[in-house]
Amino acid sequence: MVVRQIGDRIQIAVIEDKVMVEHYVNRNANVSYVGNVYLGRVQNVLPSMEAAFVDIGKGRNAVLYAG
Repeated sequence: MVVRQIGDRIQIAVIEDKVMVEHYVNRNANVSYVGNVYLGRVQNVLPSMEAAFVDIGKGRNAVLYAG
C-alpha cells in the first residue's frame, strides 16, 4: 500500500505483485466518511450480527460487517 498527500488531496494505491489493483483519492473538502481510511480501535464484537463496532474518533462508533 502506498499513501501520498499533496495539498488537500490524499491518494492511496494498493499494489499486488508490482501491479496497482486499487486506487483511492480523497479531498479534505469531502464531508462523507464513506471511502475514507481511518485508524480505529475495536470496541465491541457481536458474533450474532457478524459485526464489529470500531472507535474512529468521530463521536460514534463505525460498524464493520463480516460479509
